[in-house]
Amino acid sequence: MTTSEEHTAPAEALSGYLGGWTDTLDAEYRDSPKFFDRFLAMLDVPRSRDSLTPVEQALIGVAVVGNTASTNWPRLRAYVRVALRLGASRSEVRDVLQLVSIMSIHALSIGAPAVADVLRERGIGPSAELSARQQGLRADFEHNRGYWHKSWDDVLALDPDMFEAYTNFSTVGPQFGSLPVKLRELIYIAIDCVVTHLYVPGVQIHTRAALDAGATVDEILSAIEIAAFTGADPYFEAIARVPELFEGANEVVEHSQ
Repeated sequence: MTTSEEHTAPAEALSGYLGGWTDTLDAEYRDSPKFFDRFLAMLDVPRSRDSLTPVEQALIGVAVVGNTASTNWPRLRAYVRVALRLGASRSEVRDVLQLVSIMSIHALSIGAPAVADVLRERGIGPSAELSARQQGLRADFEHNRGYWHKSWDDVLALDPDMFEAYTNFSTVGPQFGSLPVKLRELIYIAIDCVVTHLYVPGVQIHTRAALDAGATVDEILSAIEIAAFTGADPYFEAIARVPELFEGANEVVEHSQ
């Protein structure tokens, strides 16, 4: 079945975002056009602002749907296709996916201070004085990552072995990857704003670093906006995966981008 002519514009606008346009999507658009049109208006904000290149937007999209707090395989595949079509290299896409893998360290940067607080209540908290090794590890972190945050104090005090391993792991991207500093920091901001993560210290840390790398406020806001789009993903997935609710077949209709 071909997409009806009156729906060609939204189909073309959304097919890249969703990875294709189906008969079911077309039928659902006819049933609920306001949702689609107003969601498209949101998608258009970072696009029309034009502060980030289309490739940068697609790579940030890869990050916000390809991380441990938010993994959406159809959306990830769609963003990857768009990024590659626009000229991103496979190495750049891989570097994004490797970069966002460090997000899970927040289990430790939030967990260790919470444990340390309880240990202090019991009078067995970690020493505030760092050993020579711990001082060296902190210096290495500040040199390689360019910042320090109080959440690392207790991680370093309680678990210097993991702190050292994480420092080395988290610097793979900066040392060996292909992404420029500014884009890396915008990606960090975006994933820390993912609605299932919302790590405020990270947003602040990486906003400072992004500004230092030359990012504009519009670029930072555009990265955050891309993270905000994920709220509609369950609805779009339901259209594809819950046939009891939606009419039509899921035959993909190709559209030129």
